[in-house]
Amino acid sequence: MKRIYLFSVLINFLAVLTFSQPKLSLDKPEVDLGTIYGGIKKSGIITLKNIGSDTLLIFNVQPGCGCTTVKQPKAFLLPGESDVAELEFNSAGYRGKVEKHVSISTNDPTSRYVDVKILADVKEVLQPVDGTINRTSTLWVNNTIVGKPTTQTVELKNVSGVPILVKGDSVSSSTLALKIYKRFLHPDETLSIQVPVQPQISGSAYEHFYIFTNNKNQPVVEIQVRYSGIKEN
Repeated sequence: MKRIYLFSVLINFLAVLTFSQPKLSLDKPEVDLGTIYGGIKKSGIITLKNIGSDTLLIFNVQPGCGCTTVKQPKAFLLPGESDVAELEFNSAGYRGKVEKHVSISTNDPTSRYVDVKILADVKEVLQPVDGTINRTSTLWVNNTIVGKPTTQTVELKNVSGVPILVKGDSVSSSTLALKIYKRFLHPDETLSIQVPVQPQISGSAYEHFYIFTNNKNQPVVEIQVRYSGIKEN
């Protein structure tokens, strides 16, 4: 009889260990940030809840790229408790449909790592039309001679549906210069920009230039310039 009692206690103990465990639940499998104009930052939240019967430990909420930052939720959630992870996506350098990911690691024994999609549709008021700028709004300039300018032309079309005034421009260093010949654009007109690139040293590097507009949706258009400087033989 005593053995039966001890066996029953052991079974109950094992049952408690089996069924007493944390369980992560998310309010949604993805965060859709909707339409964003290039260069704008937009925030969203991921709601985490512990629907298990033991404490849920949240080890980390890690974005998959530097364009997304996350404010970490609480380090642990008691059964029935919830909290949010606040995220912010920086659309600078992106165009079109964008998909990023955030990984959540916990002590949930059935799903220690959970992936959440971050979706956005990045629009522009001045859209590249010449193919020299890729999907990440980058102008590539290859094999530039150190100390000698290599000029590329960038064309941006006004797709906003309203007139746009180019109020100014700026470059990140003296390696770049801009030549803009037209400052007022009617809808569907094209802005032509000459970009002389003159590396000071050999090797690969990147810079940025900025176009400032009077359009409230996208007051700053940012273009990244990547180049490779080589010494002349």
